[in-house]
Amino acid sequence: MDISNSLYETTTPWMTFFTSTYNRVGTLPRCYECLKRMRKPVDSQGKALDFEWVIIDDGSEDNTRELVQHWVEENLLPIRFLSGPNRGKHVEYNRAVQLARGEMFTDLDSDDTYVPETLEVFYKEWMAIPADRRADFRGVAARCKHPETGEVIGSPLPRKPYYCYTPELRFKDKVTGDLCGCVRTDLLRQYPFPEFEEKLSYCPESIVWLEMGSKYLETIVDVPLKLYYFDTNNSITGGRSSNRSKALYYLWQYELNNLVLKYLFHSPKEMMKAVVGISMDGLRTGRSPRRILRDVTPRRCKLLVALFMPAGWLLSKRK
Repeated sequence: MDISNSLYETTTPWMTFFTSTYNRVGTLPRCYECLKRMRKPVDSQGKALDFEWVIIDDGSEDNTRELVQHWVEENLLPIRFLSGPNRGKHVEYNRAVQLARGEMFTDLDSDDTYVPETLEVFYKEWMAIPADRRADFRGVAARCKHPETGEVIGSPLPRKPYYCYTPELRFKDKVTGDLCGCVRTDLLRQYPFPEFEEKLSYCPESIVWLEMGSKYLETIVDVPLKLYYFDTNNSITGGRSSNRSKALYYLWQYELNNLVLKYLFHSPKEMMKAVVGISMDGLRTGRSPRRILRDVTPRRCKLLVALFMPAGWLLSKRK
């Protein structure tokens, strides 16, 4: 099913908001209400910049389609809605990026909300980057806050303005806490989420952000724009599960093959998580020790994984 409204057909958006949803009829109205309150930035010619909302229903079994159909008919926001079988958010993300018409793209989780000034802040900070340097940047990121306490989630930024590469943010400057942000749509098309042979419920987003963020800078502002709801009942990433182990295996593999040797002394604890984690999650998902070592390319990393495989084996047996 693919539906859109007349407002969508006549809008030329600067930003694409994307929501992947699966059985979230109870929380999806948060997204709708926050976008109805979204303030539009004004460009140098005094023109208000529009946005669009692309919703992809990833095989929901609730009344998501009827809910969104009602919003489409209200025609208060430019909406495009698509549905299909359950394939995982990472697959739908790639699909949405191909459909997006905005210069910038941002992910609006189906249980979270943005504050009304979000679009204005993203546009202001993006335009604050010197025009001759903008091609070196992937986008703008901001902070998240707790919906009840209003407390900013994570540690303070080390400097202002804060331009950084993503691995340096995590493993050198050690900034903690989830970020929200907008990314150039053209770059997202160059760096799609991997779609693996085995079916995964999700793909660790860090794989893409670390790869893209190793080559392109982003500007990060210490402004909370997203209300991050901790919806544990619907979480697919928390706790121990086969789906979680399958996904994390690929994250550990990426970090071992690309980051561990570079950041081991800057962030030994984080890097050792990958060294031990690849064995733990690899064994949990039925991979042999030989297969695990074959998936690690750098020789020194192979040696580290082999040395700590007994620890990974012990952790894989925990319930």
